[in-house]
Amino acid sequence: MELEVLLAHLRALIERAPDFERYSPTEKSHMIWLSQAHALISRWDKLEASAFKSASDSLPLELMRDHNVARILGTIHRVIADLELRVPNNTSTVFGAGEVYDMFRALNEVTSSAERSIFVVDPYLDDSVFHHYLSSRRSGVKVRLLLSKNTDQLKVAAEKYNLQHGDVVELRRTKAVHDRVIFLDDYVCWVLGQSLKDAAKAKPTYLAPLAPDVVSDKLQVYNEIWDGASKI
Repeated sequence: MELEVLLAHLRALIERAPDFERYSPTEKSHMIWLSQAHALISRWDKLEASAFKSASDSLPLELMRDHNVARILGTIHRVIADLELRVPNNTSTVFGAGEVYDMFRALNEVTSSAERSIFVVDPYLDDSVFHHYLSSRRSGVKVRLLLSKNTDQLKVAAEKYNLQHGDVVELRRTKAVHDRVIFLDDYVCWVLGQSLKDAAKAKPTYLAPLAPDVVSDKLQVYNEIWDGASKI
């Protein structure tokens, strides 16, 4: 996983840390968050991940819980701080005109990091999204594509994709979208300067993570647009 992608996921993770004052070893939200945190930290440092797992496994011990919560959060903050030293302050990546492969590679890093869902908002999507950006999709990851144009082309491609992979892709059409954004697992969002189909072909473009504290509001807006959009 590229450092920029890992950093975006960890920032989003710490932003939505569960309330450990209400910790329960059988609480689903705690188990999911701790599992996701361990998976991300493992991609950075196996020793840090081992220490994180030890603290997580000890959380049921009430006497030491505050100490272990501090270890858990401290580990994540250390990894974030280390990544921030390695990743430029402006984590957006600019691609010059013609740097189509670099853009392709960066976008695949983004989409392949999703564990549950991918939500692409792009008015001008075409069928290249399937073989360029969903080929690295993990098994079980659901995909929503919200677009304005090329609906006939996308419908045929989506039907064939679903025949092979199961009903994992859903398409909807609306005239209410103008931005190009990708939501991953409902808590990470990347903003694109151009449509995926034209990214970096003839003009410079960029790929940037949205600040974690505004992702929820932005996702809510696009979920409302999705609910009112026409099924394809």
